[in-house]
Amino acid sequence: MRQLLGGAAALAIASTIAFAGLAAADEPEAPEVMQLPAVLINEVSTMGPNGQLDEAIEIINTTSEQIELTNWVVRIYNQRNEVIQTIPLTDVTGQALTLAPMNNVGDTLVLTGAEFSGTTSTPNVLPVRFLGSEGIPTLGGVAIFGGTSPTAFKIDGVAFSAPVNAAKEGVHAQPENQRTAQLAGSNTRNLLNQDTNNNQRDFSLQERTF
Repeated sequence: MRQLLGGAAALAIASTIAFAGLAAADEPEAPEVMQLPAVLINEVSTMGPNGQLDEAIEIINTTSEQIELTNWVVRIYNQRNEVIQTIPLTDVTGQALTLAPMNNVGDTLVLTGAEFSGTTSTPNVLPVRFLGSEGIPTLGGVAIFGGTSPTAFKIDGVAFSAPVNAAKEGVHAQPENQRTAQLAGSNTRNLLNQDTNNNQRDFSLQERTF
């Protein structure tokens, strides 16, 4: 079960509340629940106790079928909405990774940074050399695509600032900061497998689950 950051952690993110209120005023109308994509971004940590490269991305299969991620990629964006890295979802031999059906061992894939300090329960772990000193930018974004072409269909995305339109859905999620990083926070989907196409509604800063 996911636990909200409490005590000191709650104080650490209290400064984001006023900002969130302002963003909500401009929030577009959206259905409460949309039809789920086959795969969702479930959690993103852009920094952690070990620094900027203590980061990870978790994606999850939401279906009852095995999904082979042939030609699928994750794209990382900076705050200027530019693609700074494209990561093929393949193993060390170049073979496509496979997600088990939902609620089975292996239904998630975790991409981990060079200084990742967490632990994972899934057998699907993909160590990634995220580029630059920051890796996944704190004010950037992450998106999954079902192909390698620049025009490939975006399956899911989350952004951490307004300009990152390529990854953003609705209003962007709240970015992490140095204090939440020390508390091992991450942007986690509020209700497992819920997707309303609005990052602010779907994600919140919680304690890491990996």
